[in-house]
Amino acid sequence: MARPKTFNPDQAMKEAMEAFWEHGYHATSVNDLLAEMKLNRGSLYGTFGDKRSLFLAALGEYERQGREAMAAALDRPVAARAALRQWVVEYAKTCCGQDGQRGCLGLKAAMELAPHDAEVARWVRQVSRRRERMVADAIERGQAEGDINARIDPRAAARYLLTALAGLRITGMWAPAEEELRDVVNLILRALD
Repeated sequence: MARPKTFNPDQAMKEAMEAFWEHGYHATSVNDLLAEMKLNRGSLYGTFGDKRSLFLAALGEYERQGREAMAAALDRPVAARAALRQWVVEYAKTCCGQDGQRGCLGLKAAMELAPHDAEVARWVRQVSRRRERMVADAIERGQAEGDINARIDPRAAARYLLTALAGLRITGMWAPAEEELRDVVNLILRALD
């Protein structure tokens, strides 16, 4: 008979996500994870599998949280252009100061692993396409509302916005002040004119 878990798997996953986010995949050892998650090896392996499986699960959870936040921002009951603007402004704020220095776990995984790990590269492509579709849908809604230039290609504009925001996330790693990004945000949003 299996013993009941004496820890909260959701909390343990959160701790693992924080460790990978802070140090990256390769620099986070199993011992680091055990210390961060406050687990023994048997509990870690029995619940999450090996380090790689845990990392992929942490990436999946990180992506789910980000996707839900993004959907909530883009689906606000306001004009699509206003929702897009507010989403970009809020995103830029997370790229500033100490919080911005953490960067993005997804981007870190893409840079560290995707060039030589087909599974992570596939994950990055899937996440990118899903987010591109979400932004393109908001752009199409804005075009139908007459607030966004009807001549722009929604998918291309979505890719541009997401690429620019990824650049902001990377810029955030050197902790710019919010004022330093304000003009950049305005330029990014001009793509919808």
